[in-house]
Amino acid sequence: MASGNGGLPNNLPILDGKNWERWNKQMKSLFGFQDTLDVVINGVAALPANANAEARNNHKDLKKKDCKAMYAIQAALNSANFDKISHAETSKEAWDILVKYYDGGEKVKAVKLQSLRRQYELLQMDNNESIGSYASKVQALIHTMKSCGEEISEKMIVEKVMRTLTPNFDHVIVAIQEAGKVADMKLEDLVGSLEAHELMINERKGVQESVEALKAQTFKKNDGYKGKNKSKNASQNQQKFDEKSESFKKGGGTSNSNPKKKVKSHIQCYNCQKWGHYASECRSKKAKDSDDEANLVEENSVEGKGAVTFMAAMSEDKIASGAWYLDIGCSNHMTGHKNWLIKFDDTKKSKVKLVDGRSIQAEGTRNMVIKRKNGSSAIVENILFVPGMDCNLLSVGQLIEKGFSVSIKNEYFELYDPANMLVLRSPLAKNRTFKTVINNAIVECMKAVSEDKQNWLWHLRFGHLNFKYLNQLASKEMVAGLPKIQMQDKICEGCLAGKQTRNIFKKSLPLRSANVLEVVHSDVCGPFDVKSLGGNRYFITFVDEFSRKLWVYLIQSKDEAFDVFKRFKALVENQCSKRIKILRTDGGGEYTSRRFESFCEENGIEHEVTAPYTPQHNGLAERRNKTILDMARCMVKHRNLPKSFWGEAVSTAVYVLNRCPTKKLKDKVPEEVWSGKKPSVSHFRVFGALCYKHVPEAKRKKQDDRSESMILVGYHVTGAYKLYNPTTKKMIYTRDVIVDEAKSWDWISSSSTSKPLMSLTEDSDSDQNAETDAAASEAADAEASEAADAEASETADAEASEVGTRARSSRARKTPARLQDCDVVNDNEVNEDGDLVHFALLAGAEPVNHIEALNNMKWKQAMEEELCAIEKNHTWEIVKLPSDKKAIVVKWVFKLKLNPDGSIAKHKARLVARGFLQREGLDYSEVYSPVARIDTVRLVVAIENARDWPMYHLDVKSAFLNGPLEEVVFVTQPPGFVIKGKENMVYRLKKALYGLKQAPRAWNKRIDGFLVKQGFSKCKSEYGVYVQKSTSSIILICLYVDDLLVTGSDIAKIEKFKTVMMTEFELTDLGEISYFLGIEFLKTSKGLMLHQRKYAGEILKRFNMSDCTYAITPMETNLKLEMNESEDAVDPTMFKQIVGSLRYLCNSRPDICFEVGLISRFMEDPRQSHMKAAVRILRYIAGTLDFGILFPKSAVNAKSKIICYSDADWCGDKVDRRSTTGYFFKYLNASVAWCSRKQPVVALSSCEAEYIAGSYAACQALWINSVLKELKIDVKKPITLQIDNQSAINLAKNPVLHGRSKHIEAIFHFLREQVNQGSLEVIHCATGSQVADIMTKSLKVDRFLNLRNSLGVFQLRS
Repeated sequence: MASGNGGLPNNLPILDGKNWERWNKQMKSLFGFQDTLDVVINGVAALPANANAEARNNHKDLKKKDCKAMYAIQAALNSANFDKISHAETSKEAWDILVKYYDGGEKVKAVKLQSLRRQYELLQMDNNESIGSYASKVQALIHTMKSCGEEISEKMIVEKVMRTLTPNFDHVIVAIQEAGKVADMKLEDLVGSLEAHELMINERKGVQESVEALKAQTFKKNDGYKGKNKSKNASQNQQKFDEKSESFKKGGGTSNSNPKKKVKSHIQCYNCQKWGHYASECRSKKAKDSDDEANLVEENSVEGKGAVTFMAAMSEDKIASGAWYLDIGCSNHMTGHKNWLIKFDDTKKSKVKLVDGRSIQAEGTRNMVIKRKNGSSAIVENILFVPGMDCNLLSVGQLIEKGFSVSIKNEYFELYDPANMLVLRSPLAKNRTFKTVINNAIVECMKAVSEDKQNWLWHLRFGHLNFKYLNQLASKEMVAGLPKIQMQDKICEGCLAGKQTRNIFKKSLPLRSANVLEVVHSDVCGPFDVKSLGGNRYFITFVDEFSRKLWVYLIQSKDEAFDVFKRFKALVENQCSKRIKILRTDGGGEYTSRRFESFCEENGIEHEVTAPYTPQHNGLAERRNKTILDMARCMVKHRNLPKSFWGEAVSTAVYVLNRCPTKKLKDKVPEEVWSGKKPSVSHFRVFGALCYKHVPEAKRKKQDDRSESMILVGYHVTGAYKLYNPTTKKMIYTRDVIVDEAKSWDWISSSSTSKPLMSLTEDSDSDQNAETDAAASEAADAEASEAADAEASETADAEASEVGTRARSSRARKTPARLQDCDVVNDNEVNEDGDLVHFALLAGAEPVNHIEALNNMKWKQAMEEELCAIEKNHTWEIVKLPSDKKAIVVKWVFKLKLNPDGSIAKHKARLVARGFLQREGLDYSEVYSPVARIDTVRLVVAIENARDWPMYHLDVKSAFLNGPLEEVVFVTQPPGFVIKGKENMVYRLKKALYGLKQAPRAWNKRIDGFLVKQGFSKCKSEYGVYVQKSTSSIILICLYVDDLLVTGSDIAKIEKFKTVMMTEFELTDLGEISYFLGIEFLKTSKGLMLHQRKYAGEILKRFNMSDCTYAITPMETNLKLEMNESEDAVDPTMFKQIVGSLRYLCNSRPDICFEVGLISRFMEDPRQSHMKAAVRILRYIAGTLDFGILFPKSAVNAKSKIICYSDADWCGDKVDRRSTTGYFFKYLNASVAWCSRKQPVVALSSCEAEYIAGSYAACQALWINSVLKELKIDVKKPITLQIDNQSAINLAKNPVLHGRSKHIEAIFHFLREQVNQGSLEVIHCATGSQVADIMTKSLKVDRFLNLRNSLGVFQLRS
């Protein structure tokens, strides 16, 4: 067994799906030889965290064996089976998949075993079957039964073989049973004994057939004698036969002990016809055959004996008229059928001499055409016509003279023409002759092909006129000079190229099915120009050929056909307890995909695909689709419904057609044939009719209407009616409805109309509910048409304005970006009663321009307040514009300030400059303005909560207006407030204005100078934090643009600071903090909660996830995202919006930090799997909407200590194999900082990845320590950094560079430096206690929930 790939054989057995049992045993033998069987069966156990070096080496060896076994499995599979294990990561996982797929579960084995037992019980040995082959068949069947759990003893197998043998072995079986050896006998011993006996039987059978052949020869010669010596000759011939038998026995090896000389006086010589010797001893010369005679058989030859036997068989059996015997001893071809021959020549007459001396007259010679299976022809020449000859002979010698070649092997006679093309192939018959058959019809066709070419010549002369008309011209003498034309079967290529038409289809085809689901037809119809109410463009139908039952599904695109078919198959097979056998469809891509074909093969469904451009082959589905469309079109048009109602009309048409007669069904409708129950149609109502739905008491007040108008659009499986509300565009189901079939909805005035559409007979409406109850009895009609109605339960997005007769452009209109987050309402959808609601909605909206704002008192007042603030701050002065300067245009921006509960807090108007027209270096230089980081805000809040300080929120009005400008800037006058008489003048800015590039920088300089002047010092580690400390008090300020958070130990000093601020700036005192930068602050009995419930709700509403199904965790366990080019791409803009929204939510939700960071890596080219992961996070947010960070009250007595956790997921990114860093910080028992990010370099080991993660955590720890130090707060040293990797800890403590650390970039050795200086203390943390683990990977549910509590993320109610 040669090998060239790691000890694996080059000729591995390949699993093709049919050889599982054999492949299973061969692979186990291979695994045992390579010492990998234990790894494949039991797998490789996980390496403990505290494993020693020996254990790690053993684990490494086991992993190598696992990879080796995995490679062997993959190499021994074909492509179909390889796909089944492509996702497996270990050899055990791959092996278990294959075992489960082919062996199946216990139920599958039980079913398979029942079939095998039946085969075992019915197994019998055939008469022409050998012992060896039968024993192999029995052993193979028993082996399969044992693999399914059957226990069969050796004795049972032996008895089964003995019981099912042919009668030829009965005496052997009796002998074995009499000897009493059955109980101890093995199958191999029994087969050996039977094969020995079988060999003896075959030898005797051969001798017997030879004797019978000689016997037949003697009897044949006796038939040639006549007269009174007939009996004498018969007795003599009997003696001759005895002598021949003696001679045969002697030749066969039997010795003759009689030494006396034999008497030959009664023996006649065949050669000289004299008595006293055999022909082989004759000294006379053999008579030569004359030229005009044809010998049938040459004497004294082996072939002669065979031919005589052949002649004897012909004399006894009736020869088939089309049978030809191939004869080596025959000198000419012969036949007695003159009508088979062409070009007859009666001048060549001759005689045929038979073996008994008689002669037969041959009347002449002709040729014959033999047609091969591939359509080509071969001509056999010079065939003798012998009248009265029953058999037909082909002379092998004559064929060889013509250049033909002969091959006789494996009991087959093969004849090849001079071009080495096979002419005929004949098997050896039972009488040891070679026979071939040519049917009379084929021979006659061959004759027609070889007739005179005159017919074809006239066909060409008449311009390829068909032979029917040519024959008519000649037979009726319509023209002169035209000979008689015969009809031709040969195909004219010119006629095919110029005249070929499509074949005629049968008007009606017989049913191929005898029961339901034996044949199902399917077809997809669409696309439609207008989407249905559910947003669909196609519908797919399924028709059962036997019952003519229809099912329909509405789909958005053709690629949904496969999923729909699986749903349909599960539905119908469950209803009738039968399986689909044949599915006939067209050749559309939706039906011929690999997934579709594989599914049909796995479920045993024969998928018939019609020929291209031949819809007639799928005529049943095509005709039903046409009927459905015609009916749906009539229903929609009759009630003047919008075209978007086509989906509901199609579903209703299918429901109705299942209760209508068809040609193939006699006195029954499809629904009755399918279900066995006669359906009722008493609940039928006119489609599109106006109906009145009862409003339940729970949904109305005492003075409200008890019904509302709707449109009937279908029926439901429960017996209820399907209604459409044109006002709310919702689909509902109800049984409490009264239908007015004479009225319809008026789409122009958006109300009902009583205009009668047709003359209807008055029905008693008093029994409406009773009829509805009767319809409910048909709830058992579980049709897919009703199942498809569920798709319309979504909000209908079709507009009713399609009813208008005015033609509209079909060009897709894109919604403007500013309106994408808005609900767009058409003008014609607001009636007189709804105008008040419409205006009420617009009352809380923001104005689009200043003209609209000036017409509203509240917005006008807000604009005047903004101008007053500008004037009060001396922001500008009105001047003439210099000729070398340009003024910057200003505009009004309007914004509604909302409270956390959604109520309006303030109408804010802002005058902004169009700063994008400014040029750097000319109009401005510095633009950067520092703000407090969100980590700093949480740190200050933790200090305030632990020390029970008050915290106030201050908002500086028009903050940017307070920043002095160093550059000269001119702006236009505000729109709507242009000074009369000074229309051509502009404002020169003294201070910054919103919208200018330098406005943030100018404001920061202004507030920074003011705070320093008041005795505050700015932190060097955080420029957005200011501290003022005295011997008895401390005040802290967090600055974020124009919002200030103020806290401290002395309330009096805080109030004094607020008073000073109000004198310097115009600001709003918002009191104690409750809402800051989108984060809500809520004081509870257990502490202070930071949450973003309002913001999270806005995210869910923005992306239509408010009513989604909740998820327990934000990501599937151990999910690894990667870039798959074969996946469908998604909208990158939408994906970026989701990621950006979730990013800001991470400020109060550390439990989603890793998941959001993971999906943000694919913003450039997002795929379907990435969007699915993002939606999973939104589902988790929907289920944890009221969760936030808890700053516990227990922190009052907590020590001022920073606790840090650091972790890494080595090679966690499948795209570039980089690791993921995660760290988490606690201060005063409160979560203040966390991070989850991908490392910038590829780590060569988990030790290196943990070391790099620790370096990032060390940087964050020292920064927090620096901020606290500047806030005059003492921190316990050293800072504790907890890592769960001992190697990384040793690397951080060891100052010597070695093989593990020499390649690590210098920046990451910052950790080692801080450890050596004593600023950090790195300690080992158990993996179960590593809180930062949630920042590096997706975890199991219980582990995730436990770590989420450790992060301090709790529910508000708890």
